[in-house]
Amino acid sequence: MRILHINDSIRCVVTGPIGTNSYVIDAEPIVVIDPGYGIGTFVQKPCIVLLTHGHFDHICGLKELRVERLYISEQEASWLVDPSLNLSLYFGERFVFNCEVEYLPENFTMGKLDFKVYRTPGHTPGSVMFKTNGVIFSGDTIFLDSIGRTDLPGGDEATMRKTLMFVKELLSSFEPHELVLPGHGEIGTVEEVLRDNLFLREEER
Repeated sequence: MRILHINDSIRCVVTGPIGTNSYVIDAEPIVVIDPGYGIGTFVQKPCIVLLTHGHFDHICGLKELRVERLYISEQEASWLVDPSLNLSLYFGERFVFNCEVEYLPENFTMGKLDFKVYRTPGHTPGSVMFKTNGVIFSGDTIFLDSIGRTDLPGGDEATMRKTLMFVKELLSSFEPHELVLPGHGEIGTVEEVLRDNLFLREEER
């Protein structure tokens, strides 16, 4: 398990079972984005959880946390209690997390943090990206040099292509030095993602 210090308030914890980037924002309250296995070692206080989507590797750490509030897209709230939808069955488990959830609005505030939510379906129907304080949490929508799979249940290649057009335009409107923090793999700046991601470059054609 690796820990990366992104800045003074954000840590990336690379978690199991398949190297998911879980993010911890040291704020009041603590915010955890996409908790994977092992996240409870680093977060003992009550926290707010934000989910970019409902796949098992991004939610399996929920049971290790003292979750005060949980936010997920309305389309995928049911995935938390359905092992076939959250894909935990693929890992030989039947993961279910029963709790009250709140659906993600377009904008919301946590303590001193203002979040903007961007709907980015394709990898899953309810995938989202978050932006706060010059940092973009992109989940499995887009990585530094690739994108999330569309061949899993709930994925849609045609929808992802439309999302990529939106993401390219969106990132182009941000400052080049702002950080993109994906659900897997290396982090990068907006400039690096626009330059190195072949899928975004294909959208230029």
